[in-house]
Parts: sequence; structure tokens; C-alpha cells
Amino acid sequence: MTITENRYLVGNFGPVKEEVDAVDLPVTGSLPPELNGRLLRIGPNPIAEQDPATYHWFTGDGMLHAVHLRDGQAVSYRNRWVRTDQACDALGEPRVGGADETWPMGSAVSNTHVVPHAGRIFALVENALPMEVDGDLNTLGRWDYNGALRSAMTAHPKVDPETGELLFFGYDIFGPPYLRFHVADASGALVRSEAIDIPGPAMIHDFAITKDHVVFFDLPVVFDMDLVASGMFPFGWKPDTYGARVGVMPRTGGNADVQWVDVEPCYVFHPLNAYDDGDRVVVDVVRHQSMFASDKNGPSGGQPTLDRWTIDLNARKVLEERVSDHPQEFPRIDDRLAGRRHRYGYGTYFGTDDNGVALGGLVKHDLVAGTSQIHDFGPGLSASEGVFVPASDNAGEDEGWVLSVVYDDATGSSSLAVLDATDFAAAPVATVSLPQRVPFGFHGNWVPDPA
Repeated sequence: MTITENRYLVGNFGPVKEEVDAVDLPVTGSLPPELNGRLLRIGPNPIAEQDPATYHWFTGDGMLHAVHLRDGQAVSYRNRWVRTDQACDALGEPRVGGADETWPMGSAVSNTHVVPHAGRIFALVENALPMEVDGDLNTLGRWDYNGALRSAMTAHPKVDPETGELLFFGYDIFGPPYLRFHVADASGALVRSEAIDIPGPAMIHDFAITKDHVVFFDLPVVFDMDLVASGMFPFGWKPDTYGARVGVMPRTGGNADVQWVDVEPCYVFHPLNAYDDGDRVVVDVVRHQSMFASDKNGPSGGQPTLDRWTIDLNARKVLEERVSDHPQEFPRIDDRLAGRRHRYGYGTYFGTDDNGVALGGLVKHDLVAGTSQIHDFGPGLSASEGVFVPASDNAGEDEGWVLSVVYDDATGSSSLAVLDATDFAAAPVATVSLPQRVPFGFHGNWVPDPA
């Protein structure tokens, strides 16, 4: 692919240009009446024209998409750009209140994840404060916990299903400290902040929690000022100068309590989940052999696999085992089991080649039986991250639905597919036609309607 053919600016990676509102969406099949809420998704959707030679998939302006389901009907679709300073300037609008954080590439863009907690909804990117939005996708401004948070929040905070706490971290390329850990209580107040020592400005995208521990991934993707000077994405693969290790910290501990254990050089964007097993911590991760070593416009480094790391805290060793060779990313579980022993997990086909990323169907893993099921939507149909929604509060672990926005290359259109998680390979129980295509993005969440 030449520099004039940047994959992340064409096809369904390319941006849409309009903000759309639509109601009474067409439905094929039957929507489960228990699905009362909104599927929120977010991804990069650059407003201004981009240079194909330097544009990186991770840097486009964030756009939110919402599909509202209620009482067996597809009530509405809406999409909106997150109004960061950069987005407001590009759209010719007044800036939204709240300090916009910046980084060497310019204004921060909230384009990676959308997470609800304590009555607020956050549009997130890992190098900035959260951007608060409302249920109609209007931007309310940066949220800093009433001045208590003065550093970035990861795009992957974790809600503890028992305590309701939001656990998160942030990395700082201009440290030390290069890493900070935080806890907000169930009411949304920031109650803990801990500085964590790591050797340098590593790109730590995600982490894992268990009931008793926090797991950090300190891996050799590192900020590089030379890349900034060249106008490229400013993180590079540095296995010869920066090691690969995983750190386990007690949830009640701090920097002095972190146990660091070496792993084979690799990169992990996302864990599936983690849990305590006696004196061991088990964490399932999507493992990339390398990252940003060849493709400077998006993720690369071989086909990512699902691996299990069993961390022996007494022996200070990690047993690394392959769970599935199926190329995949965007792993999800039933969030009611976050940090607890899980049986099932879901992933999205994620192949990489010299031209970049290719998406496809979905996969469901049974980690107890050691089996996997594939949901193939058909030729030319590519799924986004699958979000699990339980059938009820007390439903079984896989008793519910997997929701995914699917793109049809033949028609250039997108739809919302609803799969029965207990009959994963079967045809969707319902498909909602969307009024415009939804570009390939990153993550999303289900936000139930108020009772």
C-alpha cells in the first residue's frame, strides 16, 4: 500500500461527514424486549483532511454512535463528534467548557472508549482527562473529579461488580512518575491516587483487576521524540532497550508492593479478564508479537492470539500458554464477572497484514471446555467489538445477547446485529438497519435505560 492509499482513510475505516438523527429504525427478526437501553460506540472519525503519509488510525477525532432499543423496538440512532478543543475548532464552534489536555501531536481526541460510572458517561482516550457526555451524546466538558484528577485516565477503567468502584490508571510521557493508579468510589468521588515507578514513557493501554489485585502491563512500546519530529505516531517498538514485564499490586497496596515479573517481549492492548487463584493471578490477554515495528499508520506485528498468563507470585514466574490461535482483538466478557473467575469470553476477528487491519466475524471462547465457536456473518460482512448484555441481573454467565455493529462492504451500509450468546453460531435473532454506515472504531458499552 502506498502512502496515498492509507487504509485507515478509505472504505469503512474512512470518516463519515454528517451527524445524523433517525427514529423508528427497521428491524429484521425480533428484538428481545429485555434490551432497554443504548448501545454506545466510539471511534476515530477525522473532521479535517488528513495526510495519508502520516495519518494514524488512533489519532482521528472521536465520534460517538448510539442505538436506542426499547420494548422490542429500535427507537433511534444518533451520532455526534466529541467536542474536544480540536473538534470544536475544526467544526467552527465555540469550545466546550473544561480544560482540554494536549499532547505532542496536538489536542487530545476522545476516540477510544465510552464508559458509564456513577451517573456520568465518559468518552475516553488514554492521554487526557475524561470527556463527559450525556445520553444524547452532547459533550458536557472535561471531567477532573472536581479538581482531584490532574493527569490522564486510561481508556479502559474497570468497574468492580461488587463494590461499584471505578479503578483506573494513567500514563504520563513526561514523568516521572510515568504511571499513576486511581480509585473512584461508587458515588464517583476520587478516593485514592498512587504513583507507580516504571522505567520510562511506555504506552500502557489497558490493565486488569482481580478481587484482590491490579495487573499492569509494562511492555516495549515507548514514546519516541524522533517520531514526533517526523510527524508520525509517537510510539515505537523498543524491545532491545525497554523490557517486557507484568506487575501485580495488591488492591490496597502501593508502589512498594508491586511485584514485577518478566514475560517474553510482546504487546498487549487488551486483557480479556483476570482472577485470583490462591497464590497465583490468572490473566487472559490478546497477545501481539510486536507493535508499530513496521506499519506506522496502525497496529501490526503478526496475528494476535488469545493467551493465558498464570502469574506465580511466590516463584515470581509467569506461565504463558496459548488459548486460541484465531486472530482476534477487542476481547469482552460478561462485565458482572470483572476480576472474578470467568468461563466465557468474546472476541472480534482481527487479521493484520502489510496493508493493515482486516476485520471479520466474532468468536466465543469456553475457557473451561477449551472450545471456541465462530459467528461468520458472511462474505463482505465485518463485525465490530461484540458487547455482551445479560438477559437479567441474575442470568447465567452466557445467558444474554452479544451486540455488534456490522458493516456490509457490498452495500456500504451498517447494521446492529443481536446474537443469542447461548446459540452463538446461529443467525442473529434481530438485525437493525442503521441510517448511515458506522466506521470501524474501537469500543463501546451498553447503557441500560433508567428503571
